[in-house]
Amino acid sequence: MKISGIKMSILFMFISGVLQMDLVKLNWNYFTTIQVIHAIGAIIITTFLLIPLVYRHIRYWGSIRRAGFVDGVVLAISLFLITISGVYLFLVGNRGGDFLGTYSFYVHLYGSFVLLALLFYHINLQRAKLQLFTLFFALSLFVPAPTYAQDKLSLLKVNGSHSEDWTNSTKCKSCHNEIFNQWADSNHNHMAGSNPYYMAMETLAGEDQGVEFRKWCMGCHNPSGLTTGLEKSTHAMDGNVLRSELFLGGAQSLKNDFASHGNFRLEEGVSCVACHRITDANSTGNGSYSVDLKNRKRYVMEDSKSDIGRWFGEKFINSKPKEHKDSYSNPLYKQSRYCASCHNEFHPKTAIKIVSTYEQWEKSSFNNPKDKTKHKSCIDCHMSNLKDGKFSPLKGASTDGGVVKNSVKTHYFAGSNHFLIGLKNKTAEAQTLQLLKTSAKMDVDVKDGKLIVGIKNVGAGHNLPTGVADLRELWLDITLRDADGKVVLSSGKLKSDGNIEDNSRIFMKVFGDDENKPVGLMFWRYTKLLSDTTIPAGERRVESYNIKTELKYPLKVTVKLNFRIYPQWVSDVVKKMYPQLPNPLVVELQKIERVLSR
Repeated sequence: MKISGIKMSILFMFISGVLQMDLVKLNWNYFTTIQVIHAIGAIIITTFLLIPLVYRHIRYWGSIRRAGFVDGVVLAISLFLITISGVYLFLVGNRGGDFLGTYSFYVHLYGSFVLLALLFYHINLQRAKLQLFTLFFALSLFVPAPTYAQDKLSLLKVNGSHSEDWTNSTKCKSCHNEIFNQWADSNHNHMAGSNPYYMAMETLAGEDQGVEFRKWCMGCHNPSGLTTGLEKSTHAMDGNVLRSELFLGGAQSLKNDFASHGNFRLEEGVSCVACHRITDANSTGNGSYSVDLKNRKRYVMEDSKSDIGRWFGEKFINSKPKEHKDSYSNPLYKQSRYCASCHNEFHPKTAIKIVSTYEQWEKSSFNNPKDKTKHKSCIDCHMSNLKDGKFSPLKGASTDGGVVKNSVKTHYFAGSNHFLIGLKNKTAEAQTLQLLKTSAKMDVDVKDGKLIVGIKNVGAGHNLPTGVADLRELWLDITLRDADGKVVLSSGKLKSDGNIEDNSRIFMKVFGDDENKPVGLMFWRYTKLLSDTTIPAGERRVESYNIKTELKYPLKVTVKLNFRIYPQWVSDVVKKMYPQLPNPLVVELQKIERVLSR
């Protein structure tokens, strides 16, 4: 091939590379096309043109050692470095935390300018007049305004309504392995079909209020199902036997589904894109967020259905991941209103507040943006690593081979529901249990013939408990013995059927109907708040117990602050539908043993 052809080939690769620079700000559709052309063109030109020519060129001129031999060698070395760096960028990528990736990026970028200059010098083209034609691009493309599907029972808005718009989270695992593994066994993943409590509640709501009413639940628990037209959440069942997600960890069923069906089969719960494609959210609740599945910058073959296509798509992403990162990042994600869109809840017909977690936080001392040393958002507690009962920033990378951060936000989503997590992953359960145990402190004393127990909410930026506080159990378990070891006071023990004995001191909400009767599981019938003994953030609740005045001192008291994610009577109802479900255990959050003198 003539040298002019080689020159034009190198010039082609140079220009197609320059057009990908951030400085050019090329339209994304043009960028992805040029990215593919550059990669494929480079492979063809380098393999079939440059390498054979350079080999023959060096063999011939190297034996003569004529003038220009030295700069010819330098030119060959430059070409070699650019080729190697390009191969590395394509196969491995530049994710930010890999020294070789960063080095390859700069070698490939600036080396191309050096290579072009050396080439012109080497073939004596200093006086040649290069005629470059100006490229005109149609920059003003018609972009249709996003269309949003909205249901009156849910405030969720989504741009994109096909099942394949909801990218299966398994695809994210290839580059975000550790984050995926944390999320895989979290409650955010298992919020619908593999959560027997949720399935029982949604079914009950549908039977009581009609099938349409299920959508109120699905807006947060099953957004992909709601937005693609499903009337109810479903799971693969044989009779009333849950599929294996209840006990099988690592989202193995999800990965199997993706291997067999790709994006065609919907994914339950809150997937990666369900959170990371949210473009707006507010604290209204009932799924008051907007998800845009359409308007993002896609790389060539990113959504390919074939394994080889997805492999190429990942390589294009990793070679220049900034646009991919920007597509799934938003400053909103660090704000608590982001979480409030689902962690505030009201009745869609009566507007009565059912869950007010965000409002509780908003009124607390944790909400103090003017003093960063005191301010704690939702993610500061619920997405931070814990070790030995204390917050311990987790150093690492959120992307495989990415930039190492001093504090990676974990995706265990530690909260209160340790039980379902623990059936699959004890490490994830430990994160939630540690967080729970930071929430409260107790004190105990005897005064004026009374046993005084103080419980202070010291660690939660909301009421204790919060969320579905009508179905959470936080209570005091008291045992008081006299000097002879005789029990003189007992409270908060479990009865033989597993329920807490009557007259125990329980911190929770009790919802009632129009006739002042507790609504039990049917919280959507709630019209009147019968009682609220939850403990707001920073407050101390005092409980007193009358004791006999004529007791033999010293007294020995054991006080436990116990927690159970669901009452036994609730689990009994759910187990009628799912008999293989074990009972949630009682968790001891705090314990005090003291000897009390008169």
